[in-house]
Amino acid sequence: MSPLISLFGAGLITTLGHTLSIKLVNHKHLDQAKANNRHVIYAFWHEGLLVATYAFRRQDIRVLVSQHRDGEYISRTIERMGYTTVRGSSTRGGTRALFRMAAAGVAGSDLGVTVDGPRGPRHRVKPGIIYMAGRSGLPILPFAVSCAKPYILSSWDRFMIPWPFTRAVIAFGEPLSIPGEMDKDAIETYRLELENRLSTVRTAADESLTQEKIC
Repeated sequence: MSPLISLFGAGLITTLGHTLSIKLVNHKHLDQAKANNRHVIYAFWHEGLLVATYAFRRQDIRVLVSQHRDGEYISRTIERMGYTTVRGSSTRGGTRALFRMAAAGVAGSDLGVTVDGPRGPRHRVKPGIIYMAGRSGLPILPFAVSCAKPYILSSWDRFMIPWPFTRAVIAFGEPLSIPGEMDKDAIETYRLELENRLSTVRTAADESLTQEKIC
């Protein structure tokens, strides 16, 4: 892929992001997680990737990016915005990528995962992040993105693209700590719990936008 394409992509995201009014809701949960553990695993739905990429840029976060063809474009683009990428997904290179992500967490990196990516189903957490959290010892910090009347793609994730000069909200949920040793039933229990927390913060983000509009 031409370096100019990734340069253009990073510039476009940054330029759009500069026009947005982004509000952080329940930031106390991020402060709590950072105070107790210093590093976290950010967990969010694939639909909010664009806003999240802008909001968390230049924070030295290591993110999991698929090995599909579009993953190459995403990887090179976000690396220009200060992220480090690890390539892998639930279908290609997944186990090795999870080990590399967990090792990075142990070594002192924040991690980021779109938990229903790269191909869905939408709003269904895949278990990889549970393994990752258990091996790294880092808490999972769920958050969700909501945008005021975004353009929504007809893709599996209903990807949100905010219009310039509009409002967006990032709502954080309570950190979720995962034990190092788990059986399959425990993994499924934590997976469902994370799914529920992400659903809750998505609602909180939507409600925050609605309240601002009323005010």
